[in-house]
Amino acid sequence: MKTVFAFISLSSFIFILSYCKSNPVAVTGLLPEAPAPPAEDVEAPAEKPVYGNYFRVYNANRYRLLLEACHRCGLKRLVQGHFGQTQYQRFWTTSESPKRCENWLSQGYIQIEFSENKLPTTAKILIQPKYTGSARIYGLGGKAQDIWGEAFEVTTSARPINENEGFEILVSPAEGLLGVYTMVIKSEETNHVKDSDLYITVSYGQSESQTIISQTLKQLSERAVAPPQFDCSPYTN
Repeated sequence: MKTVFAFISLSSFIFILSYCKSNPVAVTGLLPEAPAPPAEDVEAPAEKPVYGNYFRVYNANRYRLLLEACHRCGLKRLVQGHFGQTQYQRFWTTSESPKRCENWLSQGYIQIEFSENKLPTTAKILIQPKYTGSARIYGLGGKAQDIWGEAFEVTTSARPINENEGFEILVSPAEGLLGVYTMVIKSEETNHVKDSDLYITVSYGQSESQTIISQTLKQLSERAVAPPQFDCSPYTN
């Protein structure tokens, strides 16, 4: 009975996302195939270095603050009414509901797209949360399918550190992250200009000890996750 109820709850969640014109992207572990080579008389556009990988969350409490700041989960929120007034909403849900942040705090996917093969340069930071609660969706053959939430992406600057050996990216609330903390993405000894892999740590808070992600990012032939439809501001879970 719980499985059936969980499926109904999750179906409602998917319907709400569809109503908001949200189209969650299922990230796969396979790299996309290389695009066909351009015609000889057409100049190929410059490729933008892009890196990505799945990750496990190191600090669930800090990661929860990040997801709540970008409205990817949460049972409390303030919304603007039709006449500009602010309304407070509180949701009452079952334990497996996708609105509960505890169902998103274990895994996800991170992607970094650099504008140019140099430092400093502009970079797009994307995080897509993965549902790890008890609700399930079953595909053909009765196999449970992974459930991915709506990703969020922020554009900012990547700069060299450690005498150009590594790089650092700071994403502040002023750049669309919302919340009160800055997200810091850092690699002391790798960067996209000279390495095929990026060994990064991601912290969210007032100190580097508040690390939420520590992962090796692999270079991709193209983006694994398309640009999301909603940033941290207008989207609500």
